[in-house]
Amino acid sequence: MTDKLTSETVRIRPRILCLTSHNLDGPDHGATLRARNLFQLLARIGEVRVVLAGPFEEGIETATKSLGGFELVDVVRFHPTRLRLVPDRFRYEFDPRFLDTHGLQACSSDRTRLRSLMACHDLVWIHGLRIANGCGFWRWPNSVLDIDDIPSGFHRTEMEEAAGAIQKLRCYRQVLQWRRREKTLLERFEAVCVCSEADRRELGGTDRVFVVPNGFALPKQTPVRRPATPPRIGFVGNFQYKPNRQGIGWFINRVWPLILKVMPQTRLRLVGNGSENEPWRTCQNADGLGWIADLEGEMATWSLAIVPVFVGGGTRVKIPAAFSRKCPMVSTALGAYGYEVVAGRDLLIADSVEDFASSCLRILQDAAEGERLAESGWQKFLSQWTWDALANRVETVVGAVLERSKIKARSEAPAIQ
Repeated sequence: MTDKLTSETVRIRPRILCLTSHNLDGPDHGATLRARNLFQLLARIGEVRVVLAGPFEEGIETATKSLGGFELVDVVRFHPTRLRLVPDRFRYEFDPRFLDTHGLQACSSDRTRLRSLMACHDLVWIHGLRIANGCGFWRWPNSVLDIDDIPSGFHRTEMEEAAGAIQKLRCYRQVLQWRRREKTLLERFEAVCVCSEADRRELGGTDRVFVVPNGFALPKQTPVRRPATPPRIGFVGNFQYKPNRQGIGWFINRVWPLILKVMPQTRLRLVGNGSENEPWRTCQNADGLGWIADLEGEMATWSLAIVPVFVGGGTRVKIPAAFSRKCPMVSTALGAYGYEVVAGRDLLIADSVEDFASSCLRILQDAAEGERLAESGWQKFLSQWTWDALANRVETVVGAVLERSKIKARSEAPAIQ
């Protein structure tokens, strides 16, 4: 297996079909950023065309010929389903080959068109297991599944945070279901792409599971910090996403009062879809800004960014995003999961109310400490998490899949008599 594409592996630019449910032209958030930037790296390797598949994000209905600068060749719409029959319910619970896992499925005509498109391409890159299952195909030839949010990991963290025994049991049931499904992934796809070495180990750690971390765009100029007075603490995230709402709710209700008790003029800046709505904008000393275009300029005024997340799978793009803007960070352990960071050197990590508050105050009260963390995170970002730094990893994944396809084609070709 080659580490990079070679002229022997691919003599012409491969045709790559990318499937996503995200609006690549829409506001930035974790999944959209990952899809957009990975597709751009794939476009360096081959000819990329896009299929929009799934339950679409708001504002994407107008996409007709292009998406994110790529040719949009088809739209596959998912429709709600219900498991009315007992055999289907049984299969959902116990059969890892059952594909109606999200209550959404494509119709037969859309599947037929998609099969034809797949046959015309050298590689298919699927962004997310929900798309793969919703299309109703068990086997995806010449494919890469990019699974940036491993479902069993998400439900495991839900179980750890669940309040009561019944809720813990429900989450545990989901963990078991998804673990069974995840064990079949390499039967279905030529390769699986995850965001961290920890996730790679979760999926068996074989040579067909690759790591492409979440990255972030390299700024055109080196960021310059301009912390405001009074000081600001910031959070960036989609407030329609439950783990973000839960995490910032925990911070506001329990951590924020401890910070204000010591530094009562401090402001909390909340950025992202839904942050301008109740109850966030009525919190004491909080500014709910909604989505803003100039996030770089806004974050330059922060003394620190926070990642108070306790539930989730995969990794959070908030980490390289803050590093890329030289913004010091305080995160929970799960918030920093999957990134090779050193607590106390690159960022501060805290999981209890008191520790999180004291870590924030440590940066607020010591400007030199904030500068030290910002510089360390910036250097780590430059070496590991710019998309340019990750290009070779994507190239390796594509080369491995094309090489396997070539070997299979040779083995299946009829012998010359």
